[in-house]
Amino acid sequence: MGNKLAAILVALLAWRFFAAQDAGLGLSVDEAQYFLWSLEPAWGYFSKPPLIAWTIALATKVCGDSETCIRLPALILFAATAWIIALIAHRLFDEKTGLWAGIAFATLFLTSFYSWFMTTDSLLLFLWASSLLLFLRALETDRWRDWLMLSAAVGLGLLAKYSMGLFMMCALAVLWIDHRPRLAGPKPWIAVLLALTFLVPNLAWNLDHQFATLRHTAEISQLDRKLFHPDSFLYFAAAQFAVMGPLLLPALIRAAADRRTWRSDPRQRLLVLFSVPVLGLFLMLSLLSRANANWAAPAYVAATVLAAAWLAREGRRRWFAAAVAINLLMAATLYHWHRIAPAIGIELGRRTDPFDRLRGWDAAGRQLAGPLRETGCRAVAAGDRTAIVELAYYGRRALGEPVAPLAWNPSGIVRNHFELTADVSRLKSGCAILVGGFDGENLRRGFAQVEPLPPLTVPFEGRPQPMPAWRVAGFRSYEGAGR
Repeated sequence: MGNKLAAILVALLAWRFFAAQDAGLGLSVDEAQYFLWSLEPAWGYFSKPPLIAWTIALATKVCGDSETCIRLPALILFAATAWIIALIAHRLFDEKTGLWAGIAFATLFLTSFYSWFMTTDSLLLFLWASSLLLFLRALETDRWRDWLMLSAAVGLGLLAKYSMGLFMMCALAVLWIDHRPRLAGPKPWIAVLLALTFLVPNLAWNLDHQFATLRHTAEISQLDRKLFHPDSFLYFAAAQFAVMGPLLLPALIRAAADRRTWRSDPRQRLLVLFSVPVLGLFLMLSLLSRANANWAAPAYVAATVLAAAWLAREGRRRWFAAAVAINLLMAATLYHWHRIAPAIGIELGRRTDPFDRLRGWDAAGRQLAGPLRETGCRAVAAGDRTAIVELAYYGRRALGEPVAPLAWNPSGIVRNHFELTADVSRLKSGCAILVGGFDGENLRRGFAQVEPLPPLTVPFEGRPQPMPAWRVAGFRSYEGAGR
């Protein structure tokens, strides 16, 4: 299994790397935001725990602050996750199942898409898979060392994304059903407590910042609004066929529906308990409020092994090959669409380019570098999170110097990290370039100095739009200064 799978993973990694270079995509708003977080390491940030920022800080220290360096950890982590999943399947079943599971995960559309972008999912899935492998070892050996390593992996997972907490619930379900005597001993409980201690500094940060991350996590679930959304449920359910693949998901459903097998086989039961409840939870959430297609991603660690085990056991080699081929075809279409579309007569634009929103901010950053140099300002302010982070990142890249992000927020309602920690009201000395459709007379009530600048051209909803720009200094008050 080892050499063959390693060769496949290296080949996929190289393809994804060079395809990404060819596509030349700019940072998404979230990626630019995470990079700016990484410049100020902390125990927490507005919408996410800190591990994403720490990882980017390490990556950029090693190879620089280009888009490639910021995204490189995701590419490596997804390949490593596929390897760990192969080890899980090999440990539970056999070498063939391990190889199939590793290949299956490496070619999931979920993997192909998120390998291109630095998100919390790359960290979460790597640590979830690592935790599952360590959990299997702890069940087999019952050694303190394995339980403590498990607690560390789960604890780091909690610092990647709070949904890692679901891992502990799944693990406790497995212990209750198949290893109940273990619950009478101290090791599982100490592992849980030690994992939770990783969150203590993050909870302290939240306490100091009005529980920003916890409130944001609760708000995005939208459970306080109208319940029952069948359209959201159908969208989420249909999206899972893209996430896992149109042939691999039916294999998972078939394996999970085989109750006689997983009721009699604790290995199958463990995989069901680590996948079906997670998928079910987010299906329910999508019905009650909303759920993004990737929120159930941790389920696919065990789900991929479960599907691969069923396909291998039933001798469905053609099914497996077709599933992998279709997933690779979907990935190739996505990766090379910018070349395929013109070749078949499709003009790329807002409706035909899936990455349209990632284009244009680098040019806006180069435009911004001019007034930054001329005015001596080293900060950019805006009332929109996208403009704040994209201009701060690409202004920095064009200028070759740090550009501080500032938030224009007269409402006082905190909706992002910069409104929480970098309000423009802190601009008591120095100057900033303020970008947005403001009224000059109103701005003069809010700042001691206001100087109009040539507008910047920024991508707005996929179209270049002129955006007024101002040099401002000496913040006074939001009162009367406009929106």
